[in-house]
Amino acid sequence: MRRYLTRSFKPLKDPQDVKTCEQHQDAEVAFMGIPWDGAVAGRPGSRFAPQKIRAAFCNTPFRTAVEDVGDVDVVVGDADETWRRIEEASRELSRYRQILVAGGDHSVTPYVYKGLAEGDVGYIVLDAHLDLRTTSEGLTSGISTRLIREFRQNAAITVIGVRKWSNPSYMFKLADKLGVTYVTIEELQQKGVDEIAEMVVERHENTRVYISVDLDVVDPAYAPGVNAPSPGGMTSREVLTLVEKLSQKLKPIVVDVVEVSPPYDINDVTSQLAATILYVAIWR
Repeated sequence: MRRYLTRSFKPLKDPQDVKTCEQHQDAEVAFMGIPWDGAVAGRPGSRFAPQKIRAAFCNTPFRTAVEDVGDVDVVVGDADETWRRIEEASRELSRYRQILVAGGDHSVTPYVYKGLAEGDVGYIVLDAHLDLRTTSEGLTSGISTRLIREFRQNAAITVIGVRKWSNPSYMFKLADKLGVTYVTIEELQQKGVDEIAEMVVERHENTRVYISVDLDVVDPAYAPGVNAPSPGGMTSREVLTLVEKLSQKLKPIVVDVVEVSPPYDINDVTSQLAATILYVAIWR
């Protein structure tokens, strides 16, 4: 008698439509989740994002073997221990040629970077914010770029998609002082994705790179479920095109997506966009 049991739900019975997470033998690409939002000062919920992003990512068509290595075992209420574990877990994945990371708030990024970055690994981040905050107390995810600079003083850093209405004025001066190159959303609109991609590739082409995508770089019309939405951002098509161009040219060791907050999402569109960004970021 035939047994109608299956390990996964497949509404479409197409045996030739193999999904991304179904084959991972000899995988050179790893997928890791970091369910942490302990440093969010705005809208919490990004601890739920890895589960949502993973579900969407694993449903994409198979192109390259990707191994889902699971989630970092975070410690609620203990940021220092969580960040230590993120760094250690990332270091253990150094055997893969590329790592895809689903955060989590943006405070996870510096510790993934620290765990994998030997030498002056370049840092490219798509973000509405410069993330150079210096706070007097408490935690914030708006410190990621400043920590990257502290960890690697000579690394080239480029921030793309910055909004002048979403950053305090002191940060622009601080960016210049710290040698952080930034591209405003106005410059991106004027020059277009192709020209900006060429400029960034030229700046980073001689080193290994880490690419981080804070989903608030995208306009809330396309990505409503984020920690700190900022009007006037990129379209979903623009962010996908830019990430794919940068990834194919620069072959990043890590690509992460962060600051997705599912409780504020609409029909999971932000999580789906995050998953697609990771998908197109896989270089060959």
